[in-house]
Amino acid sequence: MPAFYISCRLVIALVAGTLLVPLVLVGGLRYLTAYGTWPSISVGAWAFLLGWYLAFFLGFFLPVRLRSATGRTAVDRKRSDTNFWTIGLSCVAAVGAGVMTYNFAIVRGFGFDVPVTELRSIVIEAASAGYVGSWLGGVGRLFVSAIAVAWIVACLKWKDLSWPALTILLVSTTAVFAYQAKFEGGRFFSSAILLASFFATVGFFVSDVGREQRVNILAVRPIHVAPVAILLLMSVGVAAYNEMVFVSRGARSAQTFAQLKAADAPAAKKVEEAVGLERLAVDQNPLAVAYLQYAANFGIDLSSARDSHAIATSYGRAMAWIYLTQGVGEFDRIFRIESLRHSAGLYQFSQIAQVLSKLTGKDMRYDVAENLSNYGTYITLPGSLYVDFGTVVALVLAVLVGICLRAGVESMFAGASTFLAILAPILFVVVITGPVTTLVPNLWPCAFWTALTQIPIRTKSP
Repeated sequence: MPAFYISCRLVIALVAGTLLVPLVLVGGLRYLTAYGTWPSISVGAWAFLLGWYLAFFLGFFLPVRLRSATGRTAVDRKRSDTNFWTIGLSCVAAVGAGVMTYNFAIVRGFGFDVPVTELRSIVIEAASAGYVGSWLGGVGRLFVSAIAVAWIVACLKWKDLSWPALTILLVSTTAVFAYQAKFEGGRFFSSAILLASFFATVGFFVSDVGREQRVNILAVRPIHVAPVAILLLMSVGVAAYNEMVFVSRGARSAQTFAQLKAADAPAAKKVEEAVGLERLAVDQNPLAVAYLQYAANFGIDLSSARDSHAIATSYGRAMAWIYLTQGVGEFDRIFRIESLRHSAGLYQFSQIAQVLSKLTGKDMRYDVAENLSNYGTYITLPGSLYVDFGTVVALVLAVLVGICLRAGVESMFAGASTFLAILAPILFVVVITGPVTTLVPNLWPCAFWTALTQIPIRTKSP
C-alpha cells in the first residue's frame, strides 16, 4: 500500500488555517462591487473583530492540555455504546421534529398550507411584536438539536455503526429536515449538521489510520469513503433546497413590491429613491427587483452594481454576496452605539430568558428590536458575544473557545469519545461560520446531548 505521512501537528495546523479562510473570504467579498458597495467599516469594529480572532488563535495554540485530550484507553467507546447513542439521539430528534410540527401546525394555527417564506415573515414579525414563545417550542428545539450529536457520534465511530443504527439515523434526519423545510427554513441548521459531520469524518479517518502522531493520507479505504458519500448526497439535497428558497423568496418579494408600487405606498417610494426608477422593471426582472430592494434596505450603494438583467441572471450569487458579507456591517452599526445595553448572555441564549420569564413572571428577554439597530440580521459570532458580554469578556471567551477546540481536536484525532472530542465538530462549525453569523442559539443545546453521551452504558456480562 502506498504511504505518504504527515504529522498530526500539521493536520491541526491545517484545521486552524481552515478556520481563517472564511474571515479572509468575507473581508475580500466586502470589497467586491459587482452587486453594490457596502458602507465603510469603522476602525474600531475591524479592530475588535480581528482582536477576537487573534485571541481565539492564541488560545488554540497555547501549550495548554486539558485532561480530556490525554489518554486513549480510558475513553474508548464500545461498539454497543456507539449504536445506543446514535439510535437514542436519533429517536429524540424525531420526537422533537414531531413536537415542533404539532407546535406550528396545531398550537400556533399555521396548518400545512402556508409557504415557508411567508411563515418565516409572520414569525419574525410576531417575535418583534413581543411573542415570547411556548415551552412546547423550547422543548421541541432542544430535542431536534440531538440529531447533530447523533451524526457526530456516528461519524466518529463509523466502523462501529450498525446498519439498523444508520437506517434509524437517516430516517430521523429526513423527519427533521422535513419539519425544518416546512416551518423554519432551516438552511443554517441543516448546513451546520453537514459541516460538523464532515469534520467528524476527518477525525474518524485520522484516528483510524494515524500511528505515532503521523497520518498516512493515502490509506483511504471504502469504510472512510462511505460517510463522505452519504453526506455529499445530503449536501446536494440541501443545496437544491437553499436555491429554491432564495428564488421563491425573491419572487414573493418582487410581487409584494409590485403591489406596494401600484398602491403608491411610502415603502415603495423609499426603495425607488434608493435604487432608481429606471432599474425597477418589475414585470421584466422580478428577481432583480427583489435583490435591489433588499440591498437598498441594507444601505448598499447600488451605483456600482450591474444592470437589472445581469443581476437577475446572477440572482443566487448576488444574494449569497449579501448573506456572506452583511454581518460585519451590521455589527459595525451596533459597535457605534455609544450606550449599548448588553444582554448578559440572553441574546444568544434566548431560550434561557424564556424559562426565566416563565419562572419569575417578569419579562426577562433581551429586547432586540429596541436595543439593536436592525432586527433579524446577522452580526457575526464576535459581534454576538459583544452584544452579550462586552469587549473584555468576549475576548476572554475567544481564548477559552480556542483552548477547548484544540483539546477537542486532539482528543478526536486520538480516537477518544470524550466530551470535548464530540463537541469539537460543533465548536468548529460555530467558529468557521463566525465571520457571517452566530450559530450558538441553534447549537448550544448540543452541549447537553454531548454531556449525556458521557454516561456509561451498563451491559450484562455474558
